[in-house]
Amino acid sequence: MILQALKHESIRKILGKVEIITIIKKMEGRKLKQTEGNYLYRSIRPKLIAANILASENILKEINKSKKDEDHTIEFNLSHYGYELISLKGKKSKIMPIEELIIKIIMKPKARFIEAIPILIIKNKINKLKLLELASVYGIKNKIGYLIETAMMIKEIDYLKDLIAYLKSNKDNEESFLVEGDYEFLSKESPERVRKWNLLGRFFDEDFIRNSKVYL
Repeated sequence: MILQALKHESIRKILGKVEIITIIKKMEGRKLKQTEGNYLYRSIRPKLIAANILASENILKEINKSKKDEDHTIEFNLSHYGYELISLKGKKSKIMPIEELIIKIIMKPKARFIEAIPILIIKNKINKLKLLELASVYGIKNKIGYLIETAMMIKEIDYLKDLIAYLKSNKDNEESFLVEGDYEFLSKESPERVRKWNLLGRFFDEDFIRNSKVYL
């Protein structure tokens, strides 16, 4: 079965003919030439390790997801964490850690999902170190800071005070959109508190407060 897989057309797009022959010889227990040994350790192993990582992270499945599927996953998880946008029936989805859900929403933002984040922060215990780590990896510390500040504007959250203090003192200088839009317009029309975080977006405190009265 493995030998058949090595002959698959898709494999030949990753591994060359010599590399495939070398793998087969190694699997059959035959002695490798010096050059084949070099192929194995310098070229073949790194490619197989990378392929294994990609497979374990379900990268192909993720990039094949439709926008509708992604929205459903977010909506399902929002409902799980106490923010039900619609009544979900039938198809379920995988529950993701709340910190990953917040990052997922910010990375592929829609206004209605962004508005949910302060409520999630208020209603659920957040692993602040994990959230900070993810925010740093994805370069969205300012967005996380703004949304935590928004949550704390609605309700005091003592355990996040040190995190918000850190984020305020370590803002990224580069401007970014909370939700994609026209730069020239948003640079003039974004609310002051949004701009203080070097962000662009038409998100208003009164809308977040109004939303909190529905979900809290």
